[in-house]
Amino acid sequence: MAKKHKRLPSIGPYVPVIKAIMKTPAWRAMSPEARLLWIELRGWLRNDWSNNGRMFLSCRDAAEAIGINRDTIYRKYAENEHFGFLRKTSEGFLGSDGYGIAAHYRFTDIPYGTRPPTRDYEKWNGELFVYKPRRPARKKQNPVLSHKTPRLVQQDIRTASEVGSVCLVPSDIGEASRCLVPSDITSFPFPNAGRMQGSLTARAPVQAGGAGSSPAPVSKPDLTTMVLGIVHAQLDHKNRHRVVICREGLPNRRATTGVVA
Repeated sequence: MAKKHKRLPSIGPYVPVIKAIMKTPAWRAMSPEARLLWIELRGWLRNDWSNNGRMFLSCRDAAEAIGINRDTIYRKYAENEHFGFLRKTSEGFLGSDGYGIAAHYRFTDIPYGTRPPTRDYEKWNGELFVYKPRRPARKKQNPVLSHKTPRLVQQDIRTASEVGSVCLVPSDIGEASRCLVPSDITSFPFPNAGRMQGSLTARAPVQAGGAGSSPAPVSKPDLTTMVLGIVHAQLDHKNRHRVVICREGLPNRRATTGVVA
């Protein structure tokens, strides 16, 4: 009679750590924090492995789950990549909504899509992990406050070859505009106000029998016609002024020449 095996109680979801992985030299050379990160990330893997290659866990969430500083998580991800347990499939970036997108990884001991598992941890060459910090970004210069703007010193002034200093000299600064002189003011008087009365718009003559009806407006003259009209008005004014002077000075001229009226 066959023995009946006891049925173990259900213990719920769990994260398996394969013994074949635990026996590898790469696993044993890896730090305990890096192992905990691998196990924490493995807990988000689906049973059918369909999301392998899209595994992500932010440094903040991983630090809260493991209980270490979040600045250390980045180094532990790099350590898992060094020993071949994880491979990065996409870099992290800032999303269009302003939230950061964490980097995505894949496990090397299980298939990735249609690709077979690579098991890079079995190819570890025995080199220990040494963290190489990322190249720091260019430091942003702090803007100088308006009330704390430093003055130039001698060493801040550049000099050009064979011409001396490239800074401004008094001879390079233009003079201020001078005031008006009488020669800059025209001697032509403005046209007579009486000649400029009324609208510039010509009006059509009123037809006979059309009392009470307003004449239809005609289009305004062009700029050339207006300028010529102003010039003619000025010339007429000067001619009339000259005639008046001649008439007033005529008796005096006849008296000096001895001509009897």
